[in-house]
Amino acid sequence: MNAIRLECVTGGHNKFYEFVGIKSKNRFTVKGLYGRIGQAPSESIIYDGEDVNEANKEFHKKMAEKEKKGYKVVSKDGKLSTQASEEKKTLLRLFQ
Repeated sequence: MNAIRLECVTGGHNKFYEFVGIKSKNRFTVKGLYGRIGQAPSESIIYDGEDVNEANKEFHKKMAEKEKKGYKVVSKDGKLSTQASEEKKTLLRLFQ
């Protein structure tokens, strides 16, 4: 399982969006967990299917939407991102 967490804490916002990639046999699922920081998350399925390229495509599409709204990467697989630009280079694919 891979996870990438974004947060938006500017302009009075206090929100997060976490991408979770799950591979089970030949199936790829991209989940989105989101909500206010410190509260229970809501969940949505971004992609669920057998095509890893499509899973990564849908992940990138949703991530671009969040970045346009001011979200920033804060962690990948539970590790804090101290250099967001360097970290983003490693986020090219949710599934390797």
